[in-house]
Amino acid sequence: MIGRGSLWLPFALLLLLAGLSFWLERTVRGPENGVKTDSSDPESIIENFEAVRTDKQGRPQYRLSAHTLWHFSSDRPTELETPRFVHITQESGEMIATSHRATVSNDGKEISFLGRVNILRIASAGHPALSLDTEHLLVFPERETLRAPGPVEIRGSGLNARGSAMELDAKRRVIKLAGRVKAEYQHAKP
Repeated sequence: MIGRGSLWLPFALLLLLAGLSFWLERTVRGPENGVKTDSSDPESIIENFEAVRTDKQGRPQYRLSAHTLWHFSSDRPTELETPRFVHITQESGEMIATSHRATVSNDGKEISFLGRVNILRIASAGHPALSLDTEHLLVFPERETLRAPGPVEIRGSGLNARGSAMELDAKRRVIKLAGRVKAEYQHAKP
């Protein structure tokens, strides 16, 4: 005959398993466990990132690369470390923008370069090399426009110019300086 004490053993084991299951489910569950998820954490991190945009004929229009890219699932913009933006045209060659960091809007229509921004226009047939330095640069790739909302310095063959702000139309190759503008131009010898 089986004693009453031995009937309680399986029942006690079942209660222990139920308690452990309940504790495990509550621990794994997420925000209710007392640990709040941080919306500032990136959804993905990509190292040695590079993206190329092409036209309808498959020719490259621009290239965006960075040492590290942080993409966020929230409304926060994508962040880039040591970004490099190369605007490519057959007529006027390449224009390269670099900086310490940058952000890309959620729709990809605006890139904001921050911290020691440098733009270099590579010399091409009939166009000398040109260098531009600023601390903040907004790039609108679809419109082929660059805008520096703060002080800017431009250096080229026989040219030194400074302005309080700048807008550059990459397609027409026109630079507009605004605010307090100071320029020195020395005619280069042929």
